[in-house]
Amino acid sequence: MSRSRKLHRVSNPDTTERRAQRMLFRHLRDDTNANRGRMAKRVRELQLLLAMDPVEFEQLVARLMEAMGMKVELTARSRDGGVDVRGIDTDPFRGGNVIVQVKRYRDTVTPSAVRDLYGTLQHDRAATKAVLVTTSKFGPSSHQFVGGKPITLINGAELVGLLKHHGFHEVFTVAEAGVDGPEADGEGLPGIEVAAEPARLLLHWTGEDEYDIAALVCQGNRAMSDEHLVFYNNGSTPDGSVRLVTGYDDANACLMVDFDALPAEADRLVIIAAADTENHPAATMAGFAGPALILEAGADQPAAVAHLADGAGTNTAMRLGRFDRDTDGNWDFTPALAGYPGGLRQAVVAYGLEVEEAAPEPVG
Repeated sequence: MSRSRKLHRVSNPDTTERRAQRMLFRHLRDDTNANRGRMAKRVRELQLLLAMDPVEFEQLVARLMEAMGMKVELTARSRDGGVDVRGIDTDPFRGGNVIVQVKRYRDTVTPSAVRDLYGTLQHDRAATKAVLVTTSKFGPSSHQFVGGKPITLINGAELVGLLKHHGFHEVFTVAEAGVDGPEADGEGLPGIEVAAEPARLLLHWTGEDEYDIAALVCQGNRAMSDEHLVFYNNGSTPDGSVRLVTGYDDANACLMVDFDALPAEADRLVIIAAADTENHPAATMAGFAGPALILEAGADQPAAVAHLADGAGTNTAMRLGRFDRDTDGNWDFTPALAGYPGGLRQAVVAYGLEVEEAAPEPVG
């Protein structure tokens, strides 16, 4: 199949809307004292989690899951089979039975630990998905292994973000107070590898219709590979720099983006919203009302918001905009709306990916 690079533009906003939407996100990669201070604070926060009693830490993760709307059960340590917490996610679209393993590590989690959890998931008849939570971080091989599998990896920086997002600020009282003495510099607390804090890209819209968020990691107007399309069937890029996540109940969909970890050759990140035509063939973008992209670049930085145009009933997918990397390494966001009557399939073909045609339904 030939690779089409033509961009289809349907139902673009008028000049007045364009002017109103001309908002800019910027994710700065600086080395200022303020940025170093934020990283030092994050180290102290993770050290506090690492220094917790193992049972207390498991209980904290269980409380977090409850705050995210799950029904939770802590497993008996003598017969947990590698599972620390079990939860039932009641979300009607993305819910299921979840098994969770927590690892208070100071070093990068080994790929073997991720593979072992997958083995546990395969032998657990009740579980539909698995989550591995750590105080440290995961390497690229772990992210690559979980690609296409019902496994979510949550590193230390993301865990801190989730805890704060759901109101567990008291856990980090010492780190936030900036106390004097040994603990202020992390002395007396265990050393730890700190993952870069990813940005949270939240998509919000009004109404009851369900839509999916997708992202394309590109070099110019061409996707880097099939694996660099992040959507409901591929939850992460091979290096884990862009991932779909759940648990942010003040938004309809969320992407975690570690801009610093994106491939060096990548200079564009395209954001797309799409109707769920697989489960709802008649769905369109008509119900995509009042959409807004919200960029939370870090727990201590104010969020940036861009309000976008409503969807149209003639389309089943919609490009919302793109992040572009400039020569200084900064990422700028520009709303760049385009409608796709052919849905997400048409959108990814426009960026150079080949898509297999679906087999025709048998007659009768």
